[in-house]
Amino acid sequence: MRKNTRRVRRELKVWGRLKHDCILPLWGVANNFGPYPAMVCPWIKNGTLTGFLERQQHTLSYQDKFSLLNDIALGLQYLHSKSIVHGDLTGSNVLVHGNGRACLADFGLSTMVLECIGPSYFTSTIRGNIRWAAKELFEVPEDDDDNEAAISLSIECDIYSFGSIALQVLTCKVPYYNVKKDIVVLGQVLSGKKPELPKGSNVAPRDWGFIQRCWLPRADRPLVGEIVAFIACKRQALVS
Repeated sequence: MRKNTRRVRRELKVWGRLKHDCILPLWGVANNFGPYPAMVCPWIKNGTLTGFLERQQHTLSYQDKFSLLNDIALGLQYLHSKSIVHGDLTGSNVLVHGNGRACLADFGLSTMVLECIGPSYFTSTIRGNIRWAAKELFEVPEDDDDNEAAISLSIECDIYSFGSIALQVLTCKVPYYNVKKDIVVLGQVLSGKKPELPKGSNVAPRDWGFIQRCWLPRADRPLVGEIVAFIACKRQALVS
């Protein structure tokens, strides 16, 4: 318990130092709600990205969707510039303000890449992020002597998840939308099967190709700067 509490406090300290429009700010911490500190953050009117897309799927334009992706990419770029891996980028951990701007939240799995001593840590369970997560997050090294998930989070894991977020935003459907059970999704992830483009979607071939690049093996995935540049170019093309 004490070790976990130290871990939580460390993450809160990291989060509290972050200052960016596309990052949910941490206003403070309350300690009277249980064994772990409670995070105090601003209320975000439109809630999670997943819920927002479900409600607005018939009203969002392609330009609106790329505006959301721009905010998410800029937030991720800021984190990576600070050597921070988000580690749990999903449709539930992106929030949407009343003005339609998006911000990244939930840094419970983030880790300081350069400051972390020893291998990066990972929580004992991976909750709800199977549909967005890279295959390597579910692979336990054969030489793990502690029988624990000694999984190394990396910026490449975030890039993979961004590709899944991009698919979700552009189609308004979660990755593996046609598979109901998460355990079945996990089997597909481990077998290397990637999410499919929903039938009838209007995702441009070039955009679909870029999403698929985010799902390549680690070394071949684009850096977040390339993602930001791609989105900026796309947004410019949509308004010209």
